Amino acid sequence: MSEGTSFGVICCEGWDPAARVLVGRLAPGTARERDTAGEQYAVALVRPGTESPAVLLEIAWQHHFARCWHIDEQGRRSASFEYRLLEDGVLFLVRVEQWTYKTPDQEEFDKQTAGRVEMSFGPEGEGLMYQAPDGYAGGSSSGRTQKPLSELTSPKPAFGDWESLANSGPLSLQVPEASETDPPLPADERPWRPSVPLRPKDMAEMFTAGKRFALSNDRGLVEVELQDAGKLRMPSGRLVASDPAFLDAESDHFTVTAPPGEHRVELAVIRFVDEPAHERVAAAKLVVADVPVAAWEVAVWPEQNALFLGDGEFYGYGVDSGTGCFADADALPDEVDDDLMERFAEVDPHVDITPEGADGNIIAFATGWGDGSYPTWIGRAADGTLVCFVTDMLVLNGAQVVTT
Repeated sequence: MSEGTSFGVICCEGWDPAARVLVGRLAPGTARERDTAGEQYAVALVRPGTESPAVLLEIAWQHHFARCWHIDEQGRRSASFEYRLLEDGVLFLVRVEQWTYKTPDQEEFDKQTAGRVEMSFGPEGEGLMYQAPDGYAGGSSSGRTQKPLSELTSPKPAFGDWESLANSGPLSLQVPEASETDPPLPADERPWRPSVPLRPKDMAEMFTAGKRFALSNDRGLVEVELQDAGKLRMPSGRLVASDPAFLDAESDHFTVTAPPGEHRVELAVIRFVDEPAHERVAAAKLVVADVPVAAWEVAVWPEQNALFLGDGEFYGYGVDSGTGCFADADALPDEVDDDLMERFAEVDPHVDITPEGADGNIIAFATGWGDGSYPTWIGRAADGTLVCFVTDMLVLNGAQVVTT
């Protein structure tokens, strides 16, 4: 786009990439109200005399989200700039994707031959880059990159300040005084949704004895059993969740801490209805308070920020031994030796171990289907106080609760 190019402005629900048309024209006042409330809406910057967008902005401040699409004259999205609104009001560019189409009739996002560049950035400007100049068919490369924070951050734009989000240089925008509008679409019928990290699912049911789930991919019907795994002694209240094989005195603890003392550990174990001998640990809960959970958040280590997670992503700890654990940071050994690993191998489905000389203990448990990466969720009461930590083995994340 050339500098100072003039564009019209159309507020709308979004873009239909299949039909290549704008959907649900909104009055500017309606879009402004949504902006103030944090509710999602879109803004198209259209080429003069047309309703063909060159830029599409998708905004949903209540999800700390904004995204800019560049759209070519064939109606194909050719670039994406995804932002997160941080706690301090700074807008941070977290992800960039760009596609290079070789012919006017090439399909949008053609994986085989369209050139592609992806970049993602962390809180300090550290990033990863993936490049496939000629698509998958032409090979690819990946590596690290770094950007100064001044190139990744900007103030949150006011409503109407579209130039700062458009990534197109100086623009001349023509906002119509009046235009036809469509009835607002229900939220579940809007043509896009903001990127959201993985969220916990059916946690109350997961810890309800006798509750049944139908597993995804026709894996069968399972029933929940609750097992007491003992009490975790926490002299410092700084919780570590990890594969016990990776524990040492330097292991990271979560930024949210529990009150020092003893806290009960409960396992949600699923048993297959048609194969009663087959059981799996679906989740492990460290109970801090016996009150209902009103809200969930992901547990993070220092230097992690959940706002930087992409769609469906999560922070978790890696498991290579089929075993996870809870421990207080002050109970960690300098290193896990062979004798300690032999004791962790006794997990069936849990084991309680006190390292020599430690004030606290380590409670280890089997992890779902085995190795993988598993998030830990923090449950809070309605008043915001800490209720529990739950390591979720994601066994039931895609399952459906069976109602009777």
